[in-house]
Amino acid sequence: MQITTLPHLQSTYKLIKCAFPSGIEPQAYLPLLALLSEEISDRNLAEVVACYSGKDYSVVLNDVYRVQSIDVPTPEAIANLKERLFMCGYQQWLEE
Repeated sequence: MQITTLPHLQSTYKLIKCAFPSGIEPQAYLPLLALLSEEISDRNLAEVVACYSGKDYSVVLNDVYRVQSIDVPTPEAIANLKERLFMCGYQQWLEE
């Protein structure tokens, strides 16, 4: 699936798709939101994750806010996710 209406989010979509080819696992969902929200806007993150996951945009946006305040993932969960993303070009994505 290509994001045709959001060219500025293509690389983020591809990064997520590479790391989660069968969909974002529930245990990785909140750490993914927490990690990527440090690098892109909350709304852009919610938009691309909603597009990839099929979840409603407003639900994802609220989840982004939640991981930044009351449901912060553990450092271990973030580190495990980061390792997975590095294998999919996370470093290059950070440098964009």
